[in-house]
Amino acid sequence: MKTDHTQRGSVSLMVAFLLPVLIGLAALAIDLVYLQVVRNEMQNDADAAALAGAGYFFDGTNATPNWTLASQKAQTAITRNTADGAALTTGTVATGYWNLVDTPKVLQALPMVPKPYDAPAIQVTVAKANSTNGGEVPTFFARYWGIVSRPMQATAVAGLSSPSTILPGGVFPMAIAQCLYDNYWNFNTTPAGPKLDPATGKPYIFRIGSAYHYGTCASGEWTSLLDDSNSTSDIKELIDEGNPVDLSIGQSIWIQTGAKAAVFGTVKACSAAGNKKCEYVVIPTVNTVTSHSRTPIIAFACVHILDANQGSKYIEAEMSTKCKAPWGTGIGPNYGVVSPPSLFK
Repeated sequence: MKTDHTQRGSVSLMVAFLLPVLIGLAALAIDLVYLQVVRNEMQNDADAAALAGAGYFFDGTNATPNWTLASQKAQTAITRNTADGAALTTGTVATGYWNLVDTPKVLQALPMVPKPYDAPAIQVTVAKANSTNGGEVPTFFARYWGIVSRPMQATAVAGLSSPSTILPGGVFPMAIAQCLYDNYWNFNTTPAGPKLDPATGKPYIFRIGSAYHYGTCASGEWTSLLDDSNSTSDIKELIDEGNPVDLSIGQSIWIQTGAKAAVFGTVKACSAAGNKKCEYVVIPTVNTVTSHSRTPIIAFACVHILDANQGSKYIEAEMSTKCKAPWGTGIGPNYGVVSPPSLFK
């Protein structure tokens, strides 16, 4: 059978015509995938650096964010990561406040007075561009189209937010009224924190006692949390072990009756004056403390328990920002309790 030379020529012309298209498809299939791989690497790098920096805002002793240390740690973390097969050498780091509920969400630069839902945050941007981190990301087949390389950038924001839910083991079974909190907490500092006594320059020290002995804005009551129990042994167990299940803002908890003198003795033993096991605690705040009632939680507060008196039935305490980070989720108002660092963007 003879071959039609005309047909063979047509096939050759068709292949020649389609070759640029095939190369273009290869560029899309290979270069775009590779660029996305590098983009993902850089996003992971930015995420890791932002989280590393946010972890140094507070070290358990400082009342305000350590912006300088957080920035330094983020910069160091950038250089420990790679993208496109090479180590990163630099990135852009900025600090400020990130509002967790407003839109659009942007990093609010310092100095500023944060609002209740403003969280300390750090923003990290890493890029591969001209003279930055080894230059742009090279292409392969796209070179046939004159595209030798492409710039690439990734940004992450991480910070410390106040939780709306505390996981098991994180809540101390004492509830306080919102107005007591308002008396000793300053929402206008940067960030919000305990009101300071001018005589000492330190947080005000106050006493929390039963509504039977203290006014509305100086009272607190033992709470059996989600179960209605006025048992002293049950309250003691909650002091030792914390909440057995998740507790969230909006859930109603039982405020119990009676001063329970023995429980104040238990608290003294674990306070700052005792073995310090319950020195810093997370407690639920409610609108009004009403004995033997179910009342919704409106926030979680951090309290430093200095001492307790069994005979006079009170806890001596001060507001604090130094509670160990509880395992919490969600977003709540800042009453001194923060979750471990998380990504905001």
